[in-house]
Amino acid sequence: MIDTTDILDYVVHWRSKSESEFIGEVFFAVKNSSGGRLHTPVGYLIGFIEPASESSPSYWKILLTIREAIRYNVQSNTTEIFIKSVYANKLAYYGRKLKEFKRDIIRIDPKLPLAMQETLIQAGFCNSPLAIQMIVGKDKYVYSNVEFNFD
Repeated sequence: MIDTTDILDYVVHWRSKSESEFIGEVFFAVKNSSGGRLHTPVGYLIGFIEPASESSPSYWKILLTIREAIRYNVQSNTTEIFIKSVYANKLAYYGRKLKEFKRDIIRIDPKLPLAMQETLIQAGFCNSPLAIQMIVGKDKYVYSNVEFNFD
């Protein structure tokens, strides 16, 4: 059984947890007609205790890394992956990319960071004070001497 935590319409699949750190993979979850859920991977959640310094006490630092290809639609509460390989018509892909050029892109539900903070504190994963840093990144993997770019 996979250890998970539900936060809004997202599910965190825990990869590692301890008293001083945690790592989880974040999925957007949608219930399907048969009662199960379909999960779209959207990013990773990493938390650790930042040591005290001369200017600040120790605190929990949470890094929420979101895939660059993720798009969240606030009106329909849906998430999609926007990559070139999904589009049979490449002109449609570039047209949409052009529309997004001057617009702010919403990648996850804007309520997720605060809900995540409340859930993680209530579940005892971390405590206050904490800082959540959101990072947007591309998926790129290197295995031995072979490089894969998933777009």
